[in-house]
Amino acid sequence: MKNEYFVSPQWLNEHLHDENVVVIDASAPMPTQSIDYQQLWLEKHIPGAQFFNLDKVANLQTNLPHMLPEADVFRQAVSQMGISENHLIIIYDQGNMFSAPRAWWTFKIFGARHIRILEGGLQSWQQADYPTESGEVIRSPENFNIQFTPEKVFTQVKILDALNSKAPVQFIDARAEDRFQAKAPEPRPGLRMGHLPGAKNVPWTALINNGSYKSVEEIAAIFKAQGVDLNQPIMTSCGSGMTAAVLVLGLDMIGHQDAGLYDASWAEWGADDSLPLEK
Repeated sequence: MKNEYFVSPQWLNEHLHDENVVVIDASAPMPTQSIDYQQLWLEKHIPGAQFFNLDKVANLQTNLPHMLPEADVFRQAVSQMGISENHLIIIYDQGNMFSAPRAWWTFKIFGARHIRILEGGLQSWQQADYPTESGEVIRSPENFNIQFTPEKVFTQVKILDALNSKAPVQFIDARAEDRFQAKAPEPRPGLRMGHLPGAKNVPWTALINNGSYKSVEEIAAIFKAQGVDLNQPIMTSCGSGMTAAVLVLGLDMIGHQDAGLYDASWAEWGADDSLPLEK
């Protein structure tokens, strides 16, 4: 099952120069960090890897962070990077699987057919003593043909509709338990504390061990232990739509491949006093 979603450093080293393989670094900082991951990528990256900036290939018409871009913005950006929907896209991040799943979700939403994540990220690549390089990376432009699946992108309106209609949608929040339970303030200033009415809490870190996903059996057990019915519709959220994708990928791995993601997440919901919440 894992091979449908991940590659090992050894596999990538053996296939790094395959014609159909493209590698991207999709590192992004947590809201409490001020790390310039693009600069770090420039200084050290897997040979041939380009930087996919989740905060720039985004909807820049809103003050919400790394919101999904318009389809044409995404198409232009990745086409210029020399990526088509038919490439085997290998994604990694420089951290603990914090942002690679968000890039996986973004490419998947827009119709990429073959996507994998490097297990353990850049750290595992370096630990295996495989080479790195520095400097810009340029590929010849390609054409990425969009096949957008908007039904998997949840909005505030969709959530209110679900709440008002008592639709059988389960809300799963990927934030840390103390934030979910309103025992710790949000890292983004000005946001209320709490969670969506009726939401369940599966912290994204529960699914990850040393930069890799746990087994499908462990992941299924984690969701079930939190009262998630894997036979019912699911929508994930988090602080800003980043780690909600960690849950979407985990759910996909255990056979729940229709989970939605609330793109704006608590960055939007928590900022509006008119919207209902629970603590």
